[in-house]
Amino acid sequence: MGDRDLRQESELISALEAVLFAAGDPLELDLASRILELDAEQTLLLVEQLQRKYLRDRQSGLIIRVMNNKILLSTKPSLKEMVSRLYRPQNRPALSQASYETLAVIAYNQPCTRAQVEEVRGVNSDGIITRLLDRNLIREEGILDLPGRPATFSVTDHFLIEFGLKSTEDLPAADFVMYKTLDELDKQFQSKIEENEIDK
Repeated sequence: MGDRDLRQESELISALEAVLFAAGDPLELDLASRILELDAEQTLLLVEQLQRKYLRDRQSGLIIRVMNNKILLSTKPSLKEMVSRLYRPQNRPALSQASYETLAVIAYNQPCTRAQVEEVRGVNSDGIITRLLDRNLIREEGILDLPGRPATFSVTDHFLIEFGLKSTEDLPAADFVMYKTLDELDKQFQSKIEENEIDK
């Protein structure tokens, strides 16, 4: 590691693990590299070693994920139901079919405006978009230089985390709107994640 040869690799891996834990949210690769005082390639090598460490440890409930050039310390997909019990006291209502449709339109056409969502769905979607923003499933991406300066929306990292995706490029080539609930899509993603873990 050049000038950093005096540092023990195990200490760097521990440091990366600690930084990811402290961050909580997905951490930009560039920021992780600056914190560790390494270049991006060296940091990715550490990430891969940390991923292997968690995959070897069958008793650990954690994994390391990389998505959209961000790194995340996350729970294993197989423990999703167990972890979800942590949030049950909030009693958040399930998303409606209209919400699933709106989320689908944005996921497959991002960034897109409210008007574009409504053109696809054929109905006003203002309230639904607000709820999806509140649930952190979509975010405001930017403002178009058009009359009325409409906002554009994209899905969030939270959306990717929920469905085990590295990026929206991993979305299946299917009509998202046809799924009655995102649970069906989630099962498809779950199988894909487990296959990837076996391949590693």
